[in-house]
This record gives sequence, structure tokens and C-alpha cells, in this order.
Amino acid sequence: MKTNTEAIQFLNALTTNIDSGILSFDIEGYITLVNSKAIEYLQLDGTVNSIIDTEILDHIKIPGITKSIKNCLRKSRKPFHKSDIHYQDRYLIIDGKKLLGGMLLSITDVTDNVLTKDKATQSLLLGQETERRRLAKEIHDGVGPNMSSLKLQLDAVKRNLKDDEIKKAIERITDSISEIAQDIRQISHDLMPSSLIDFGVVTALSNFANKITAAGDIEIEYQSNIEDKTLSQEHELNIYRIVQELVNNAIKYSQCNSMQINLMQEGELIKVFVQDDGQGMDTSKSQNGIGLNNISTRVESLQGNLEIESQMGGGVTVHIEIPINN
Repeated sequence: MKTNTEAIQFLNALTTNIDSGILSFDIEGYITLVNSKAIEYLQLDGTVNSIIDTEILDHIKIPGITKSIKNCLRKSRKPFHKSDIHYQDRYLIIDGKKLLGGMLLSITDVTDNVLTKDKATQSLLLGQETERRRLAKEIHDGVGPNMSSLKLQLDAVKRNLKDDEIKKAIERITDSISEIAQDIRQISHDLMPSSLIDFGVVTALSNFANKITAAGDIEIEYQSNIEDKTLSQEHELNIYRIVQELVNNAIKYSQCNSMQINLMQEGELIKVFVQDDGQGMDTSKSQNGIGLNNISTRVESLQGNLEIESQMGGGVTVHIEIPINN
């Protein structure tokens, strides 16, 4: 559909100095109006004059927006709102509004706001990790030795006793103390694994996967092409917590027998792949749990992307991409 050149020039003049991107298309999918901000934010290939009267789907390749545009063309022209879209190096908010003969897209660049929020979130997460490390040290250096000292004192008392019944009672107490001490060591390790501090996330996740497999309930296959201590502390802490949360969720809810974890670097991206063979979940109803919210918060703080694929009876697959050059 060819547009009215004079009308387009007039409308383009009105939208030239607007901070938002403006793009409209008709019911046949042809672009009828676009300003320079829309070209910049959507990183379209062409100029205002060369883009008008071309098909919108030839230009826009953002998955969520492409789907919404196709729905507008195939079904009904319903308004839509997409927030914090991460496309190339920008974060965008895109609103679709119904026009008499098509749809109008308004595009707002919120990159600065998102990056500021991400930095604040990362500071909060690092603060939490610092507190975890402090608690782990307090437990390891304080409570642990005290429990060991208590066990030694009871052993000394037992050696001087002649009453067999009392000896057996003390043995039961020392056995309980040993179990509690083991639980304390485990809590300390969960708060801050020593292998994560000493060697890095690759070894820490390997140890974590081996531990789960050794327990016998779930077999985990783990692969990585990353060398230890090559990532920043910020990335290592968050990636470890993300994978830990995903595995714990699978253990609690999926009833799976096996899992696959891949931690790979491809260029300037870290790719995390976690898959289980469990009962799956309805992704439209399972996005508001505390565990998934924690994962999403950590991924967003690293300016990454998170995709969860699942269907009932078909397991869960999680794809995460995190840039390492920011």
C-alpha cells in the first residue's frame, strides 16, 4: 500500500524531535510512518524514506515484538505492552496501539534506567553474598569447633564411667552431636562453598553436581569449556547461585531422574544450559515462585536473558545468556 507522500512528510516533521520512536503500519503489514528514533532504537537497516512502504516484518526481528505484530496482522489488532526488551545493546519499552487503519508502535529507550537498576540490584546481591560468607565463617570457625570440643568432653567423661547404661546414653548423645556437626558443616558449605572461593565457579559446580549424583537420587551430567578464575567474582557468585537454585527446584518439584548442566563461553557470552527429564511445568503459571524470581533477578542484574521451556510431562529446559563485556 503506497502512502501519501505529503502527509508522511508532515507527520515525520512532527515526530522528528520526539525522544520516543514512532512507527506505524497498516493492516497489510506495510510501514506507513517511521521516525529517526525508531530507526535508531530498533536498529533498522535504512533511512526514513527507504523504510516507508516496506513490510514491517522484513525489518523487525525481535522475537516477542515480531509475534505481537503477526498477531495484529493475522487476528485482531489488540493493543500490547512489552517492557524491558533487551535487544542488542539497548533496553526498550514498546507499546502497540490500534489505529483506524493499522497499528502504531511507540518505542522508549530505558537503557540508562535499567542499567542503574541492575547496578543497584547487583550491589544488593553482593551484599547478601558478603553476609553469607560472614555467616559461613562464623559457623565454621565458631560453632563447629565448639561442637567438636563438646564431643571430646563427653568422650572423656565416658572413659571414666563404669555404668554401662550411662555409657550407652553418652554414646547416643555423642552420635547426635556428630550428626549435628555434620549438618553445621553442610550449612556452612551451602552458604559459601570453599571450592567457589578457592578455585572458581567451574570447579564449584563440578563438586556440586558430583555431590548430588553421589547421593543417588538424580544423576547430573556437567560440562564446561571455561577455565577456573577467568570470570569476575560477580559473575561467578551469581552463576553458581543460579544453577544451585535450578537444581534445587528440580529436586523439589520435577521428580526427575537426570539433569544436564552446561556452562559454556562463546565469544563475549556465557551460556548456561540446565535441563531435566522430570514432569515439567506450566510455564504460564509457574513464573512467580520465589526460586524463579531469585533466578530472574540475578540474570537481570547481569544484563542477561533467561528463557524457560517446558510442557507437562516433558521436563524443563533453561537457557541463560550473560554478556561478560559489561
